[in-house]
Amino acid sequence: MFASTSAFCGAEQDKFDCIKDLSYTARSDDYSKERCKLDVYTPKGKKNFPVYVWFHGGGISAGNKHFPRGFETADFAIVAVNYRLSPKIKAHEALDDAADAVVWVLKNIESYGGDKSKVFVGGHSAGAYLSGMVGFAPKYLESRGFKNTDLAGMILLSGQATTHFRVRNDLGDKNPQFLPKIDKLSLMGNADSKMSPLCIVLGDRAIEFPERVEENLLLASVVKKLNSSKMVEIYELQGLDHGTVSYGLFPIARGFVTKVCKSAEADKNAAASKNN
Repeated sequence: MFASTSAFCGAEQDKFDCIKDLSYTARSDDYSKERCKLDVYTPKGKKNFPVYVWFHGGGISAGNKHFPRGFETADFAIVAVNYRLSPKIKAHEALDDAADAVVWVLKNIESYGGDKSKVFVGGHSAGAYLSGMVGFAPKYLESRGFKNTDLAGMILLSGQATTHFRVRNDLGDKNPQFLPKIDKLSLMGNADSKMSPLCIVLGDRAIEFPERVEENLLLASVVKKLNSSKMVEIYELQGLDHGTVSYGLFPIARGFVTKVCKSAEADKNAAASKNN
């Protein structure tokens, strides 16, 4: 496993320690070894902290791991993940990378000071789709020895709730962008699964991707109706488009992490009291 410590290029250097380019895959092909790496940013002087596993956007065909904008004052860890990209792979294969990265965090984050019971997943756009699928569809973590409900929660920024257009394109769909599809390669198609707390953040529907807000509103409504998650929050940030919506994520993410962790602690204490 190759890793390097790195100088920061942003304000996060004052608050976080970082280890970069940790491999999370067992695959030995050159492209997997190049792309399947992650960076671990841990808050200085803290222990047993929550963790937010962050997947970059880019349509599953572009982009690179990065420290998410605005999180420089977070009191939880950030794990920034790279994954393989289309056309070098079929886009749906990146779901295996997302699952492998999340499992790596669940298995290893305690050695970096984190709490494996407080692992949140999310990302922007394609990253929200990939991380959301790991949280919504049980098979990805079950095949790796974990449950999707082992996650503390999901914080998804402007992800596609229907089947991702790049996934459809790579599977031979000739018109993937204009006719939304719901199948088991979509969040909506797995909305009946039991899942962890869910937070969805979107831009202004007037300037977001077409139908991105509407399909996520439907997703949140369906998850609530099916009682698939005990906590569902959704935010539409006025004046922010698909690119700038990330500017407003941090205060929402911080509040959601705090709320979920307090709720889990209260449940734990209540269970302990009942057993005594």
